Amino acid sequence: MGSEFLRSSLAMRRERILDVGTFLGCMLLLIWPALYNGYPILYSDTGAYVASGMRLDIPMDRPITYGLFIRVTSLGGFTLWTVIASQAAIMVALIQLVLNGIAPDSNRRRMRSLIVVGALAMFTGLPWVVSQVMADIFTPILVLCAVLLLFIRKPDEHRVYRMVLYALFFLSVAVHLSHPAFVLAFLGILFVLRAVLKATSGFTIPQRPIWIMLGLGLAAYPIMSNAISQCGNVMFSGAMVQHGVMQAYLDAHCPDEEIALCEWKDRLPRMAYEFHWDEQGPTGGMNHWHEHNAELGRIIKGSITEWPLLRRHVKASLQATWEQLGLFAIGDGWGPFREDSEQFRALQHFMSHDVNAIRASHQYKGTMDLVPYFIPVHRAVLGISLLALIPLFLVVVRKNAQAIGISVAFVAGIVVNAWGSGTFSGEVDRFGCKMAWLLPFLIILLVIFGMRKRSA
Repeated sequence: MGSEFLRSSLAMRRERILDVGTFLGCMLLLIWPALYNGYPILYSDTGAYVASGMRLDIPMDRPITYGLFIRVTSLGGFTLWTVIASQAAIMVALIQLVLNGIAPDSNRRRMRSLIVVGALAMFTGLPWVVSQVMADIFTPILVLCAVLLLFIRKPDEHRVYRMVLYALFFLSVAVHLSHPAFVLAFLGILFVLRAVLKATSGFTIPQRPIWIMLGLGLAAYPIMSNAISQCGNVMFSGAMVQHGVMQAYLDAHCPDEEIALCEWKDRLPRMAYEFHWDEQGPTGGMNHWHEHNAELGRIIKGSITEWPLLRRHVKASLQATWEQLGLFAIGDGWGPFREDSEQFRALQHFMSHDVNAIRASHQYKGTMDLVPYFIPVHRAVLGISLLALIPLFLVVVRKNAQAIGISVAFVAGIVVNAWGSGTFSGEVDRFGCKMAWLLPFLIILLVIFGMRKRSA
């Protein structure tokens, strides 16, 4: 009896060690770009996030939430390595929960996790997003939490498990200005899907989690309402500039109305970010946004109340969504942030332990030579995934309501992200990169569904 108990205890300990080892191995796979770089990947906004979290200052143009996440996960400013390790841990946990949820009886779950995460790490932009110190990673986290809450329900799941998912969902909404609107559109699509599935297949998506997630999305709004009131008009006006709507408005109104922006009518910048940030441009940079906020608000209101301009808004939104769907290359905004940059100064002040690693990194030296080689790989994988989606959907998903729900949720997340980013901020690769990897992941899940169907 004693020897059996000992063998059982040793077997359980071995299983735990293997589980932990698999988890850590998957984490390493998702931060390999940072390991290659020699330091977590920085973006132009990274310094502002770090400074806001460490100083506990609410920024003008973003919520403080991701800054607080950096403060906690950096161990109070010790290093950014633990920030991306935390991002990797969250992502690995969610991917494993999805995989185990659709194939719970697999005897090779550890090997499957390593293979799936390894494939995503080598052939998609996911590890580059995980390795970057930016709030972007929380958009796909939001989608994965919703999928787990709605479509992958375990009969023996503990209440704490669902509470953790809801808490992670709330954090994901609260880190980015665009996420409350994203949640409204995303959950709206899933609510319609719920009615369709119930009418056609009898499959019932639980209604309560949808309302809870909607409530959490609305509850996150006060955290960012101050930033939205101060910079929302500027951000949307930049998109109007990039889409040509601002030019049309000024052409129609400048001869007859006193609008300060009229002096820029014939020399508006081409891109939204130039309108937002250029200190020599129309807004004079972030420090002068408050001077233009009221006028830009009137222009926005006028443009959506005049039918010809509203029609241009709709057309521009559809076109921007389509163009944004084709933008997902890694490397967007990864400049070499050296001593004279605000990003370096913020990290030097708050993450002094990391300064030598920053200086030794490929990004600092401007030698991230691997990036151009991976962009065509990612494009090829996305193209293959698109070609495989329809036949897999028809063959595997046709009578599987769970697979339909997961497929619609993933595709809806990608499209809603493209719509929100393109329409309200302007189309850039960074916005697409954070979500595009969900399509190859969906193809992997559909293949697993098909294999499970054949073995049943």
